[in-house]
Amino acid sequence: YYDDGLADEEIDFMCGTYYINWRKLSLIQNVVSWWPQPNAWDASGLNVGFWSARCEDWFQRRLDNIREGVSRMRHS
Repeated sequence: YYDDGLADEEIDFMCGTYYINWRKLSLIQNVVSWWPQPNAWDASGLNVGFWSARCEDWFQRRLDNIREGVSRMRHS
């Protein structure tokens, strides 16, 4: 069935997405995540239709940087 895709809430959960109001009383939310949203992944050049060695290298570097406190959440 066509409904086998993920809901937006499921994608946000998997990407570690946060909706943050940077200023008090601000109606504008900034969207940040630890991992790229699907649209960012699609545009990254890493989405080649399968999980390549280059994808794995990127993932491992990103994970190490997060664990070491080097990486920050990125705007989605």
